Amino acid sequence: MAHIRKTGAVLVGLSLALASGTALADSSVSLRILETTDIHTHLVNYDYYRDGASDTVGLAKVATLLKTARGEAENMVLVDNGDLIQGNPLGDYMAKERGLKKGEVHPVYKAMNLLGYDAANIGNHEFNYGLDFLATSLAGADFPYVSANIFVDDGDDNAENDKPYFDPYVLLDREFVDDKGNTHKAKVGVIGFVPPQVMQWDKANLAGKVISKDIVDMAKKYVPEMRAKGADIVIAVPHSGFSTMERHGMEENATYYLSEVEGIDAILFGHAHTVFPSEDFADVKGVDLAKGTINGVAAVMPGFWGSHLGVIDLQLNVSDDGTWSVVDSLSEARPIYQREGRDVTPLVEADPDVVAAVKEEHEATIAYMREGVGTTAAPINSFFALVADDPSIQIVTNAQKWYLEKLLNGSEYDGIPILSAGAPFKAGGRGGPDYFTDIAEGKIALKNVADLYIYPNTVRAVLLNGDQVREW
Repeated sequence: MAHIRKTGAVLVGLSLALASGTALADSSVSLRILETTDIHTHLVNYDYYRDGASDTVGLAKVATLLKTARGEAENMVLVDNGDLIQGNPLGDYMAKERGLKKGEVHPVYKAMNLLGYDAANIGNHEFNYGLDFLATSLAGADFPYVSANIFVDDGDDNAENDKPYFDPYVLLDREFVDDKGNTHKAKVGVIGFVPPQVMQWDKANLAGKVISKDIVDMAKKYVPEMRAKGADIVIAVPHSGFSTMERHGMEENATYYLSEVEGIDAILFGHAHTVFPSEDFADVKGVDLAKGTINGVAAVMPGFWGSHLGVIDLQLNVSDDGTWSVVDSLSEARPIYQREGRDVTPLVEADPDVVAAVKEEHEATIAYMREGVGTTAAPINSFFALVADDPSIQIVTNAQKWYLEKLLNGSEYDGIPILSAGAPFKAGGRGGPDYFTDIAEGKIALKNVADLYIYPNTVRAVLLNGDQVREW
């Protein structure tokens, strides 16, 4: 018995030594993943509608946070999540007024190329100016773009032969340094998604050219493929918000269910113009606000217009056989300003390199927006647009009605009753307590017109009968 116990002790000792040896062979790597999203061409900290500096917007401000965050970490990946080339007068000026010739670099990429992005995803607003303008713009990016659920419309009903319109994902070859100073080669997979609803929102630009598919289904299709091709870490970048409503497919806000797809290590999401982690997501099943995870997967959403920088810190284990795994994570959205009521306190200064890179287009946009177009005999504001008849909406609906009457003049529909629908675009809400239209009596410039109608939408007329109008 004594001999058996002694042998057992020796065997146990060997077992512990082997286990200890395995642990010692493993390596610990810290990886910081940074995200920007929904910049909407807010490159400089400037409000073109009010014609003045702003402390609440701007990639130039985020760049300062980015450089600080980069200096804090040995290993880093930087990704943008789309809705980049459209969204304020600078975007419209570049697409509609100045134009972009082949070989020219869009100002968004003049700025982003300076900051060293590793990859980017397509947002729904990238399609607003058409596929040709998008292609010309993307050609100026020094980093790859991905989108896994947009496919070429080949005109048949065979889903098996559909070809992706963009690269669905990219595998980035990187070298990361562990906590002992040793270098490890890794493949970082980045896969992107856009709301399938782009086919309705931008039908005029996309119909007959591309089709969209379900976000989660395409993740289940491509993530295993990425792993099979050697991806050690997979970052999902859905331009999609958060919803726990029962899944039926083709969801606009699919991030929650995307977090349940096996093989995803981190999620950088956007589209909804909110911040994650934040109290907006308190008490949601599967969400850990302290760590910033959704169903155990590290996630972040950094607001909109450059309000925040998304930061995910992954603690990774690299085993002696080269297998990478996530041991722990922590997510945060770092703000460029702090708000208390209507008071805004800037937390960072604008990065001078980014400001200088886009100086020409920025100043040209200001000059363009200052061009006079008319006068108003009374103030126009949207302070009470959600609760009462409102002049900022009325002038838009009047203009739509006037425009359509001219088009129908002399046609078979000449004289038909016309209803004109409008919506309050700037009425506080997620834009903040100062997000309103406020045009003084007197001369009107193009910036005021743009302030009344901030999106480059297209007027559409729909022929309805009485029952349809009543239902509407």
